[in-house]
Amino acid sequence: MTYELLGGGQVTAPSAWGLVLALRDDSQKWAPTVGPEDFMEEYARRCQMQNGTMVRTDNALNFIDDLVAGGFLTLAP
Repeated sequence: MTYELLGGGQVTAPSAWGLVLALRDDSQKWAPTVGPEDFMEEYARRCQMQNGTMVRTDNALNFIDDLVAGGFLTLAP
């Protein structure tokens, strides 16, 4: 599955967990050494700061679903 990022660009992965890893790798500039769980927590915090969107971090599927619902990711055509 391929998603477009709100700020531009695309990310592709075969699963929700793969998307988390791809997003983390794409975000290395501000979080170079964090694990995927810490990355989801930080990303969710930034989403909430940006526009109040609550992003669940209990699992990768909920995380991606909430990013889509909040407009941070859109399924690419």
